[in-house]
Amino acid sequence: MFGGQGIRVGRILGIPIRLDLSFFFVFALLVFLIATQVLPDSLDGLGGAERWLYGVVAGIIYFVSLLIHELAHSLMAKRYGMEVSSITLFFFGGVSLIREDSQRPGQEFWIAVVGPLASLILGAGFILVAYFALPSDSTVQRLVFALGVLNGFLAAFNMLPGFPLDGGRVMRSLIWRVTGSRHRATRASARLGQLLGAIMIIYGIGGLLTDAAIFSSGFSPIWVALIGFLLITQAAQGVKAAELERDLARLRVGELMLKPPIARMAEASLPVHILAPSRAQLDQQDVFIVSEGGTAVGITSAVQILLLEEERYLNDTLRDIMLEAGEVQPLEPDSGADEALRRLQKERTFVLPVVERGRLLGVVGLEQILKALGQGPSPRLDPSSGA
Repeated sequence: MFGGQGIRVGRILGIPIRLDLSFFFVFALLVFLIATQVLPDSLDGLGGAERWLYGVVAGIIYFVSLLIHELAHSLMAKRYGMEVSSITLFFFGGVSLIREDSQRPGQEFWIAVVGPLASLILGAGFILVAYFALPSDSTVQRLVFALGVLNGFLAAFNMLPGFPLDGGRVMRSLIWRVTGSRHRATRASARLGQLLGAIMIIYGIGGLLTDAAIFSSGFSPIWVALIGFLLITQAAQGVKAAELERDLARLRVGELMLKPPIARMAEASLPVHILAPSRAQLDQQDVFIVSEGGTAVGITSAVQILLLEEERYLNDTLRDIMLEAGEVQPLEPDSGADEALRRLQKERTFVLPVVERGRLLGVVGLEQILKALGQGPSPRLDPSSGA
């Protein structure tokens, strides 16, 4: 939320769990609300310390529930073979960082809907336990019921039909199914997100300026307006992403690729520091086809060399740092740049070979895609900083 990756607190099922700094603010707010408003003064004769203890415990349980919501997204994505880099809990919820987009509408639908479904099940479970397994009007019953309501609200709010909420992603999957176009679906659901955010801002401002009954929902108008502003901001990024995806789909890899001699040949046994005696003078567009006995066995790039730690730069050969030919499927020259970008992200490589009928035509990387989109070259890397 605030530009950082958050504080890493552990790992669940191989997925790193992080807490954004904003998480601690909303956790403290939730504990305060539970201790001062959810638990009335007359309940069970609770003292001040007990109230805050109950508030902390309930806050922890709620954020475990939120983590389960995000784990549901992540595990469904992993079921479809996608890599989940991390889960971060932050100001208004959480986010699962999935390294690639869904390839089919059905994948998008189930990855999006399973999170609110998990929250709905948790909410119903808490409420059933509160009503049928706990003493009436007890402190624990009141807290468990409140946790059920919070999880139900989380499920309902996330299913609002505006990107980037889960409901917006469900809407994107349905539009994608009907139109057959992912970028049109992204744009439409993002526009819905902007509309939803604008309605929330208007509602929040109205609640601040008037006492009309329509604004008496029980929600703080300041919070409603703030959430609306964040939705508009994130939805605007979704619109830009849709336009970028549209532009990428129109570009062909064969038009962007680097052809020999820019993609140069180099022997696999050659030490990296011999190939590049001065890393500061490397052209970041340079790509090297690594060969053994005249046969191409892999590829590497100037960017990889720039990012090497000093020890590896001095001791490794090209064979040590190259991406082996068997590890990556080549692109056809008529493949779209959107496919190339997805492959670069998924396979964590800097370049991909472009092959036609078994003949290597060239290579394409992020640098060429950015230039084609008119965004210019990426900033030069400082090899002294390591990686």
